Amino acid sequence: MTSDPTDAPILNSLPHPDDESILASARDALLTDMSNVFIVGEEEFHIDACFLALYHQLKLEPGLQLHRMMSPKVDDIVALFNTVLADFSIEEARNQQANERHIIVMPDFGPNAGEEWMACESLVNTFPGSNVGMLAFSTIDNHDASALQQLSLKSRNKLIRLTPLDRAAMERYLNECHERGALLEMLPSLTYSQWYSLASETAGLSVDDAPRHSVLDYDESKSVATVPLQSPDSPEITACGDQPEEERKKGLKIRVNWAALLPRVGSLISASLIVVLSVALFLAVAGALHPPIWEAGQAIATPLWDQLMVWLEQLLAKIPR
Repeated sequence: MTSDPTDAPILNSLPHPDDESILASARDALLTDMSNVFIVGEEEFHIDACFLALYHQLKLEPGLQLHRMMSPKVDDIVALFNTVLADFSIEEARNQQANERHIIVMPDFGPNAGEEWMACESLVNTFPGSNVGMLAFSTIDNHDASALQQLSLKSRNKLIRLTPLDRAAMERYLNECHERGALLEMLPSLTYSQWYSLASETAGLSVDDAPRHSVLDYDESKSVATVPLQSPDSPEITACGDQPEEERKKGLKIRVNWAALLPRVGSLISASLIVVLSVALFLAVAGALHPPIWEAGQAIATPLWDQLMVWLEQLLAKIPR
């Protein structure tokens, strides 16, 4: 039989001095007041530490059944109620109370779990004889403030907020973990926390000992400049820093992005041809009705057409083959 991770000795301390009294209040609300408890905090590792500690304490309570649901589903909750109420009639489920207290524990109550909470809350209120309560944990930024307020206003719900961590509390906590030899094991959970550097310092780790997670950690002073290999057909690469200004200007070559330019030129030519053909069609119709108009149009259009052809020949001559 494997041991439960919640029995680990690293649970001997909590991140904030207020956590112990807060968890005692949550335990009393669950077992004495028969309330549903929703615990929120600002930092995920703080929430995780409090969940493990309270879960460990509740496991030791006699006559208490814990049902841990990492990803609660409505079907799972309904199945649990059916199991608890199997020996009760509907009338008994509404008016009597089961001998054992059942707690549905949701250690990671995300922003999309509201449906599960409401479904369970509805069943608890409809069948109080099931003697089922809920205990959920979440970071506060996962939920809208108005939704939390609405949840807390219900008589059978108790919303509890952990005291925000400060540097003094974290120094005490990290030092205790370091003395127990548990700090290095905790470091991964603090990677994205504002306390990671303090934890690394307390553990005696240097900057070089910490893993590099991004290009921002790259030390340019340790890099070695390399010269890319050139093929005979590749353009010559020279160091411009040692060349006079005039030589650098001579070496500059204007490069035209023909791949981007040609579609635009093609669009311009197409539009021009459409205009020319439209004018020619108009003149042809008008010339058929009145011949002097056709003659005058030819006199004007012929030089323009010749000039357009010359311009197209010059443009095509510049396109690399």
